[in-house]
Amino acid sequence: MHGSKRRTQGGFSMFEMMVVAAIIGIVAALAVPSWRVMQANNRLRDATGDIADALLVARARAIASGHRFVVYFNTGLNGGADVCGNLLVDVQGNAVPILVLDDGLPGNPNYNCCVDAGEPFQTLPAAQGVQWGVDFAGAAAPGDDDPSASFATGSSFTSPANATTEWVAFRPDGVPVGFADTGGACAPGETGTGGGAVYVNNDQRDAAVVLAPLGGVKVHRFERSGAVWE
Repeated sequence: MHGSKRRTQGGFSMFEMMVVAAIIGIVAALAVPSWRVMQANNRLRDATGDIADALLVARARAIASGHRFVVYFNTGLNGGADVCGNLLVDVQGNAVPILVLDDGLPGNPNYNCCVDAGEPFQTLPAAQGVQWGVDFAGAAAPGDDDPSASFATGSSFTSPANATTEWVAFRPDGVPVGFADTGGACAPGETGTGGGAVYVNNDQRDAAVVLAPLGGVKVHRFERSGAVWE
């Protein structure tokens, strides 16, 4: 009798085990959505970091090499192609969201803002669950003048004539400039025409990467509860 009593006191009853299992199930059910949201926000943060890095690296390489560098954002505005109709793809031929092109030295035959054969370029892969544009923000991010009011579609970069584009060039001095789609050699604008931003979201949060007219880069996230850009 004494031995049986000790075993009962030292173990768990079936009812207690069922209660523990129920609690674990409830905690898991609450934790999974939170974990998914955290993962989605982490991917959005990584995507905005990649966009900012693409702009900063292009600017730094332009200054260091004396070449012109072009950053293309494949938001769908230009059919997934550069200004000459070349598709924005990686070396395997897969479409990419971002392409950074080394357009070479001024005066060379392929100094045209286009992805010509043999020109070096770098691409970034798509981020899972992240897409261009905004879902919640009702205005452009701070520092983005957005003359065409096009931020919601993903890009507020413009040509020198203020037509919405999805690209920007960095001159050899590092200053960003807009350029026009002329069907051939690009027509870059003057200092001050390269400011703009790209916008991305993960269906729960909006983010923006803003490029200042002289080359500075800032990342903003939209706070839904206060309806303001952070």
